[in-house]
Amino acid sequence: MSSKGKQAEGQTAFDAVMPVIADLLEQGTRAFALENWEDAIDHFGQMASITEETFGSESPRYADALVMYGRALLQHAIEQNALLAQKTLAEAAAGIKPGEEEEEEHVPVKATIKFEGEPDFRQIEELENGAQSVSLSASAKGKEKEPQGAEDNVEDQENGANGTKETDEGSEQGEEEEDEEQDDFGAAWDVLDLARVIQSKATDNRSQLKYAETLMLLGDVSMESENFAQAVNDYTQALDVKLQFLQDDDRELAEIYYKVALAHEYNQDTQKALVLMSDVERILTNRLAKSEGEEKQSLEEVLDDVKGKIEEWKTPQKKVDLNEMTKEEMLLAEKAKEMLAKALEEGKINDITNLVRTKKSKRKAEENEADDSDSKKSRSEAKA
Repeated sequence: MSSKGKQAEGQTAFDAVMPVIADLLEQGTRAFALENWEDAIDHFGQMASITEETFGSESPRYADALVMYGRALLQHAIEQNALLAQKTLAEAAAGIKPGEEEEEEHVPVKATIKFEGEPDFRQIEELENGAQSVSLSASAKGKEKEPQGAEDNVEDQENGANGTKETDEGSEQGEEEEDEEQDDFGAAWDVLDLARVIQSKATDNRSQLKYAETLMLLGDVSMESENFAQAVNDYTQALDVKLQFLQDDDRELAEIYYKVALAHEYNQDTQKALVLMSDVERILTNRLAKSEGEEKQSLEEVLDDVKGKIEEWKTPQKKVDLNEMTKEEMLLAEKAKEMLAKALEEGKINDITNLVRTKKSKRKAEENEADDSDSKKSRSEAKA
Protein backbone atom coordinates (compact mmCIF):
# COMPACT_ATOMS: atom_id res chain seq x y z
CA MET A 1 0.00 0.00 0.00
CA SER A 2 1.31 3.46 -0.89
CA SER A 3 2.07 6.08 1.72
CA LYS A 4 -0.95 8.08 0.57
CA GLY A 5 -3.16 5.00 1.01
CA LYS A 6 -1.89 4.42 4.54
CA GLN A 7 -2.42 8.08 5.37
CA ALA A 8 -5.98 7.94 4.04
CA GLU A 9 -6.68 4.78 6.05
CA GLY A 10 -5.33 6.41 9.20
CA GLN A 11 -7.45 9.50 8.64
CA THR A 12 -10.55 7.33 8.17
CA ALA A 13 -9.90 5.54 11.47
CA PHE A 14 -9.33 8.89 13.21
CA ASP A 15 -12.58 10.32 11.80
CA ALA A 16 -14.45 7.22 12.99
CA VAL A 17 -13.17 7.31 16.59
CA MET A 18 -13.50 11.06 17.29
CA PRO A 19 -17.34 11.01 17.49
CA VAL A 20 -17.08 8.13 19.97
CA ILE A 21 -14.67 10.11 22.16
CA ALA A 22 -16.87 13.20 21.92
CA ASP A 23 -19.94 11.18 22.95
CA LEU A 24 -18.15 9.64 25.94
CA LEU A 25 -16.93 13.10 26.97
CA GLU A 26 -20.46 14.50 26.81
CA GLN A 27 -21.98 11.61 28.76
CA GLY A 28 -19.21 11.66 31.36
CA THR A 29 -19.51 15.41 31.80
CA ARG A 30 -23.28 15.15 32.24
CA ALA A 31 -22.93 12.35 34.80
CA PHE A 32 -20.27 14.32 36.66
CA ALA A 33 -22.49 17.42 36.80
CA LEU A 34 -25.28 15.27 38.27
CA GLU A 35 -22.84 13.79 40.80
CA ASN A 36 -23.41 10.34 39.33
CA TRP A 37 -19.82 9.35 39.97
CA GLU A 38 -20.04 5.73 38.91
CA ASP A 39 -21.39 6.60 35.46
CA ALA A 40 -18.80 9.36 35.14
CA ILE A 41 -16.07 6.85 36.00
CA ASP A 42 -17.39 4.43 33.39
CA HIS A 43 -17.57 7.02 30.58
CA PHE A 44 -14.28 8.75 31.35
CA GLY A 45 -12.54 5.40 31.82
CA GLN A 46 -13.66 4.24 28.38
CA MET A 47 -12.68 7.60 26.90
CA ALA A 48 -9.19 7.34 28.40
CA SER A 49 -8.73 3.85 26.99
CA ILE A 50 -9.81 4.84 23.48
CA THR A 51 -7.76 8.04 23.62
CA GLU A 52 -4.64 6.07 24.52
CA GLU A 53 -5.18 3.66 21.63
CA THR A 54 -5.80 6.52 19.19
CA PHE A 55 -3.20 9.10 20.21
CA GLY A 56 -0.67 7.08 22.21
CA SER A 57 0.29 6.71 25.87
CA GLU A 58 2.40 9.89 25.85
CA SER A 59 -0.28 12.10 24.27
CA PRO A 60 -1.45 15.26 26.07
CA ARG A 61 -5.00 14.27 25.09
CA TYR A 62 -4.55 10.99 26.94
CA ALA A 63 -3.32 12.92 29.99
CA ASP A 64 -6.41 15.16 29.86
CA ALA A 65 -8.66 12.09 29.73
CA LEU A 66 -6.83 10.57 32.70
CA VAL A 67 -7.36 13.75 34.73
CA MET A 68 -11.13 13.62 34.07
CA TYR A 69 -11.14 9.94 35.01
CA GLY A 70 -9.07 10.57 38.14
CA ARG A 71 -11.33 13.41 39.28
CA ALA A 72 -14.38 11.19 38.99
CA LEU A 73 -12.59 8.49 40.99
CA LEU A 74 -11.65 11.00 43.67
CA GLN A 75 -15.19 12.34 44.03
CA HIS A 76 -16.60 8.84 44.36
CA ALA A 77 -14.03 8.04 47.05
CA ILE A 78 -14.89 11.24 48.94
CA GLU A 79 -18.58 10.37 48.81
CA GLN A 80 -18.00 6.88 50.17
CA ASN A 81 -15.77 8.31 52.90
CA ALA A 82 -18.52 10.75 53.88
CA LEU A 83 -21.11 7.98 54.01
CA LEU A 84 -18.93 5.95 56.36
CA ALA A 85 -18.39 9.02 58.55
CA GLN A 86 -22.14 9.63 58.77
CA LYS A 87 -22.69 5.97 59.58
CA THR A 88 -20.22 6.16 62.45
CA LEU A 89 -21.92 9.31 63.77
CA ALA A 90 -25.35 7.70 63.61
CA GLU A 91 -24.12 4.57 65.39
CA ALA A 92 -22.45 6.63 68.13
CA ALA A 93 -25.57 8.72 68.69
CA ALA A 94 -27.81 5.65 68.84
CA GLY A 95 -25.38 3.69 71.02
CA ILE A 96 -25.08 0.92 68.43
CA LYS A 97 -21.93 -1.16 68.31
CA PRO A 98 -20.44 -1.92 64.88
CA GLY A 99 -22.02 -5.00 63.29
CA GLU A 100 -25.11 -5.00 65.57
CA GLU A 101 -27.57 -3.56 63.06
CA GLU A 102 -29.22 -5.84 60.53
CA GLU A 103 -27.76 -5.39 57.06
CA GLU A 104 -30.24 -4.20 54.44
CA GLU A 105 -29.76 -3.04 50.88
CA HIS A 106 -30.79 0.54 50.09
CA VAL A 107 -29.95 3.13 47.49
CA PRO A 108 -27.07 5.20 48.93
CA VAL A 109 -27.60 8.92 49.36
CA LYS A 110 -25.26 11.52 47.89
CA ALA A 111 -22.83 13.27 50.19
CA THR A 112 -19.78 15.48 49.90
CA ILE A 113 -17.12 16.47 52.35
CA LYS A 114 -14.91 19.55 52.55
CA PHE A 115 -12.14 20.53 54.89
CA GLU A 116 -13.57 22.56 57.73
CA GLY A 117 -13.56 26.30 57.16
CA GLU A 118 -12.10 26.14 53.67
CA PRO A 119 -12.68 29.50 51.95
CA ASP A 120 -14.10 29.65 48.43
CA PHE A 121 -11.20 31.33 46.64
CA ARG A 122 -12.70 31.33 43.18
CA GLN A 123 -15.97 30.57 41.49
CA ILE A 124 -15.13 27.98 38.86
CA GLU A 125 -17.22 26.18 36.28
CA GLU A 126 -16.08 22.67 37.21
CA LEU A 127 -16.82 21.23 33.83
CA GLU A 128 -14.60 23.81 32.16
CA ASN A 129 -11.54 22.18 33.66
CA GLY A 130 -12.60 18.58 33.21
CA ALA A 131 -14.20 16.24 35.69
CA GLN A 132 -13.43 14.52 39.08
CA SER A 133 -13.37 11.17 41.46
CA VAL A 134 -14.01 7.40 42.30
CA SER A 135 -14.44 3.92 43.04
CA LEU A 136 -12.87 0.76 41.79
CA SER A 137 -14.16 -1.88 44.14
CA ALA A 138 -11.64 -4.02 45.97
CA SER A 139 -11.33 -7.59 44.75
CA ALA A 140 -13.58 -10.03 46.59
CA LYS A 141 -12.07 -12.37 49.14
CA GLY A 142 -12.13 -16.11 48.53
CA LYS A 143 -15.22 -18.03 49.48
CA GLU A 144 -15.31 -19.78 52.83
CA LYS A 145 -15.72 -23.54 52.47
CA GLU A 146 -18.31 -25.31 54.60
CA PRO A 147 -17.11 -28.13 56.83
CA GLN A 148 -17.37 -31.59 55.26
CA GLY A 149 -18.70 -34.53 57.24
CA ALA A 150 -21.20 -37.35 57.51
CA GLU A 151 -24.70 -36.74 56.15
CA ASP A 152 -26.31 -36.88 59.60
CA ASN A 153 -24.02 -34.09 60.91
CA VAL A 154 -24.41 -31.70 57.97
CA GLU A 155 -27.02 -29.53 59.66
CA ASP A 156 -24.97 -29.19 62.87
CA GLN A 157 -21.84 -28.31 60.93
CA GLU A 158 -23.72 -25.68 58.94
CA ASN A 159 -25.06 -24.10 62.11
CA GLY A 160 -21.57 -24.01 63.58
CA ALA A 161 -20.13 -22.41 60.49
CA ASN A 162 -22.91 -19.81 60.38
CA GLY A 163 -22.35 -19.03 64.04
CA THR A 164 -18.67 -18.39 63.42
CA LYS A 165 -19.49 -16.14 60.45
CA GLU A 166 -21.98 -14.13 62.51
CA THR A 167 -19.43 -13.67 65.31
CA ASP A 168 -16.80 -12.30 62.95
CA GLU A 169 -19.20 -10.36 60.72
CA GLY A 170 -18.76 -6.98 62.43
CA SER A 171 -14.96 -6.98 62.37
CA GLU A 172 -14.78 -8.38 58.82
CA GLN A 173 -17.20 -5.75 57.52
CA GLY A 174 -15.14 -2.98 59.10
CA GLU A 175 -11.97 -4.31 57.52
CA GLU A 176 -13.66 -4.61 54.13
CA GLU A 177 -14.97 -1.04 54.25
CA GLU A 178 -11.51 0.26 55.15
CA ASP A 179 -9.88 -1.80 52.37
CA GLU A 180 -12.36 -0.57 49.75
CA GLU A 181 -11.93 3.05 50.86
CA GLN A 182 -8.17 2.72 50.43
CA ASP A 183 -8.65 1.08 47.05
CA ASP A 184 -10.88 3.96 45.92
CA PHE A 185 -8.33 6.62 46.80
CA GLY A 186 -5.50 4.41 45.56
CA ALA A 187 -7.15 4.10 42.14
CA ALA A 188 -7.58 7.88 41.91
CA TRP A 189 -3.93 8.36 42.88
CA ASP A 190 -2.63 5.90 40.27
CA VAL A 191 -4.63 7.47 37.44
CA LEU A 192 -3.72 11.06 38.34
CA ASP A 193 -0.07 10.19 38.90
CA LEU A 194 0.12 8.72 35.38
CA ALA A 195 -1.34 11.97 34.03
CA ARG A 196 1.25 13.90 36.06
CA VAL A 197 4.13 11.97 34.50
CA ILE A 198 2.86 12.71 30.98
CA GLN A 199 2.19 16.40 31.67
CA SER A 200 5.56 16.95 33.36
CA LYS A 201 7.31 16.48 30.00
CA ALA A 202 5.57 19.43 28.32
CA THR A 203 7.14 22.88 28.66
CA ASP A 204 4.56 25.34 27.26
CA ASN A 205 2.66 27.54 29.69
CA ARG A 206 -0.75 25.93 29.17
CA SER A 207 0.57 22.41 29.72
CA GLN A 208 2.51 23.46 32.81
CA LEU A 209 -0.60 24.96 34.38
CA LYS A 210 -2.46 21.71 33.65
CA TYR A 211 0.43 19.90 35.33
CA ALA A 212 0.01 22.11 38.40
CA GLU A 213 -3.73 21.36 38.53
CA THR A 214 -2.99 17.63 38.45
CA LEU A 215 -0.52 18.06 41.31
CA MET A 216 -3.24 19.81 43.28
CA LEU A 217 -5.61 16.90 42.66
CA LEU A 218 -2.94 14.50 43.89
CA GLY A 219 -2.66 16.70 46.97
CA ASP A 220 -6.43 16.42 47.46
CA VAL A 221 -6.16 12.62 47.30
CA SER A 222 -3.36 12.70 49.89
CA MET A 223 -5.38 14.96 52.20
CA GLU A 224 -8.47 12.76 52.00
CA SER A 225 -6.26 9.70 52.63
CA GLU A 226 -4.75 11.52 55.64
CA ASN A 227 -1.28 11.30 54.10
CA PHE A 228 -0.55 14.90 55.04
CA ALA A 229 3.20 14.82 54.47
CA GLN A 230 2.62 13.73 50.86
CA ALA A 231 -0.06 16.41 50.49
CA VAL A 232 2.49 19.04 51.56
CA ASN A 233 4.82 17.78 48.85
CA ASP A 234 2.14 17.69 46.11
CA TYR A 235 0.72 21.13 46.89
CA THR A 236 4.19 22.68 47.23
CA GLN A 237 5.18 21.43 43.77
CA ALA A 238 1.95 22.86 42.35
CA LEU A 239 2.69 26.19 44.05
CA ASP A 240 6.20 26.31 42.57
CA VAL A 241 4.78 25.86 39.07
CA LYS A 242 1.98 28.39 39.46
CA LEU A 243 4.33 31.03 40.84
CA GLN A 244 6.04 31.05 37.44
CA PHE A 245 2.89 31.90 35.50
CA LEU A 246 0.34 33.67 37.72
CA GLN A 247 0.16 37.29 38.83
CA ASP A 248 0.84 38.04 42.48
CA ASP A 249 -2.81 39.00 43.10
CA ASP A 250 -4.35 35.98 41.34
CA ARG A 251 -7.00 34.18 43.39
CA GLU A 252 -5.72 30.83 42.12
CA LEU A 253 -2.41 31.62 43.78
CA ALA A 254 -4.21 32.38 47.04
CA GLU A 255 -6.00 29.06 46.78
CA ILE A 256 -2.86 26.98 46.38
CA TYR A 257 -1.11 28.88 49.20
CA TYR A 258 -4.09 28.03 51.38
CA LYS A 259 -3.97 24.35 50.44
CA VAL A 260 -0.26 24.16 51.30
CA ALA A 261 -0.96 25.89 54.62
CA LEU A 262 -3.81 23.52 55.39
CA ALA A 263 -1.63 20.49 54.66
CA HIS A 264 1.06 21.83 57.02
CA GLU A 265 -1.54 22.42 59.73
CA TYR A 266 -2.88 18.87 59.45
CA ASN A 267 0.74 17.67 59.46
CA GLN A 268 1.23 19.30 62.88
CA ASP A 269 3.35 22.21 61.59
CA THR A 270 1.22 25.16 62.62
CA GLN A 271 4.02 27.73 62.46
CA LYS A 272 4.73 26.98 58.81
CA ALA A 273 1.01 27.03 58.11
CA LEU A 274 0.67 30.50 59.65
CA VAL A 275 3.53 31.85 57.50
CA LEU A 276 1.76 30.60 54.37
CA MET A 277 -1.58 32.00 55.56
CA SER A 278 0.00 35.44 55.76
CA ASP A 279 0.74 35.07 52.03
CA VAL A 280 -2.90 34.17 51.41
CA GLU A 281 -4.01 37.28 53.31
CA ARG A 282 -1.53 39.46 51.41
CA ILE A 283 -2.65 38.22 47.97
CA LEU A 284 -6.34 38.66 48.75
CA THR A 285 -5.75 42.14 50.21
CA ASN A 286 -3.92 43.22 47.04
CA ARG A 287 -6.69 41.78 44.90
CA LEU A 288 -9.36 43.49 46.99
CA ALA A 289 -7.76 46.90 46.39
CA LYS A 290 -8.28 46.46 42.61
CA SER A 291 -11.73 44.89 42.67
CA GLU A 292 -15.26 46.28 42.74
CA GLY A 293 -18.87 45.16 42.77
CA GLU A 294 -19.66 41.50 43.39
CA GLU A 295 -16.01 40.46 43.25
CA LYS A 296 -15.16 42.94 46.00
CA GLN A 297 -17.97 41.64 48.22
CA SER A 298 -16.90 38.05 47.60
CA LEU A 299 -13.25 38.84 48.39
CA GLU A 300 -14.21 40.58 51.63
CA GLU A 301 -16.06 37.46 52.78
CA VAL A 302 -13.16 35.19 51.83
CA LEU A 303 -10.67 37.47 53.55
CA ASP A 304 -12.76 37.37 56.74
CA ASP A 305 -12.72 33.57 56.59
CA VAL A 306 -8.94 33.55 56.16
CA LYS A 307 -8.43 35.93 59.10
CA GLY A 308 -10.71 33.76 61.22
CA LYS A 309 -8.70 30.66 60.32
CA ILE A 310 -5.45 32.44 61.23
CA GLU A 311 -6.80 33.36 64.66
CA GLU A 312 -8.05 29.81 65.15
CA TRP A 313 -4.63 28.35 64.40
CA LYS A 314 -2.90 30.86 66.66
CA THR A 315 -5.02 29.70 69.60
CA PRO A 316 -3.89 26.27 70.86
CA GLN A 317 -6.80 23.85 71.16
CA LYS A 318 -7.30 22.39 74.60
CA LYS A 319 -7.65 18.63 74.80
CA VAL A 320 -10.78 17.50 76.61
CA ASP A 321 -10.02 15.36 79.66
CA LEU A 322 -13.21 13.58 80.71
CA ASN A 323 -11.80 13.04 84.19
CA GLU A 324 -11.41 16.79 84.69
CA MET A 325 -14.89 17.76 83.46
CA THR A 326 -17.11 19.47 85.98
CA LYS A 327 -20.53 18.12 86.80
CA GLU A 328 -22.16 20.90 84.77
CA GLU A 329 -19.94 20.10 81.73
CA MET A 330 -20.79 16.41 81.95
CA LEU A 331 -24.51 17.20 82.12
CA LEU A 332 -24.13 19.50 79.11
CA ALA A 333 -22.33 16.76 77.15
CA GLU A 334 -25.05 14.25 78.01
CA LYS A 335 -27.71 16.76 76.96
CA ALA A 336 -25.98 17.27 73.63
CA LYS A 337 -25.94 13.52 73.04
CA GLU A 338 -29.66 13.30 73.82
CA MET A 339 -30.42 16.19 71.44
CA LEU A 340 -28.44 14.51 68.66
CA ALA A 341 -30.26 11.21 69.16
CA LYS A 342 -33.61 13.03 69.15
CA ALA A 343 -32.71 14.88 65.96
CA LEU A 344 -31.89 11.55 64.31
CA GLU A 345 -35.23 10.09 65.41
CA GLU A 346 -37.19 13.08 64.08
CA GLY A 347 -35.38 12.99 60.75
CA LYS A 348 -33.65 16.34 61.18
CA ILE A 349 -30.36 14.53 60.67
CA ASN A 350 -30.18 11.72 58.15
CA ASP A 351 -29.54 8.41 59.90
CA ILE A 352 -27.93 6.38 57.16
CA THR A 353 -26.73 3.57 59.40
CA ASN A 354 -28.47 1.05 57.16
CA LEU A 355 -27.78 2.85 53.90
CA VAL A 356 -24.09 2.04 53.72
CA ARG A 357 -23.25 -1.29 52.24
CA THR A 358 -20.05 -1.78 50.30
CA LYS A 359 -20.02 -3.61 47.02
CA LYS A 360 -17.61 -6.11 48.49
CA SER A 361 -20.05 -6.93 51.30
CA LYS A 362 -22.80 -7.36 48.71
CA ARG A 363 -20.65 -9.69 46.67
CA LYS A 364 -19.77 -11.70 49.79
CA ALA A 365 -23.44 -12.06 50.70
CA GLU A 366 -24.21 -13.27 47.18
CA GLU A 367 -21.36 -15.78 47.42
CA ASN A 368 -22.63 -17.06 50.76
CA GLU A 369 -26.12 -17.48 49.28
CA ALA A 370 -24.62 -19.40 46.37
CA ASP A 371 -22.70 -21.63 48.79
CA ASP A 372 -25.86 -22.35 50.77
CA SER A 373 -27.74 -23.18 47.58
CA ASP A 374 -25.00 -25.54 46.39
CA SER A 375 -24.88 -27.23 49.80
CA LYS A 376 -28.65 -27.85 49.84
CA LYS A 377 -28.50 -29.16 46.29
CA SER A 378 -25.72 -31.57 47.25
CA ARG A 379 -27.72 -32.89 50.18
CA SER A 380 -30.79 -33.41 47.99
CA GLU A 381 -28.75 -35.34 45.45
CA ALA A 382 -27.15 -37.42 48.20
CA LYS A 383 -30.53 -38.35 49.69
CA ALA A 384 -31.87 -39.22 46.23
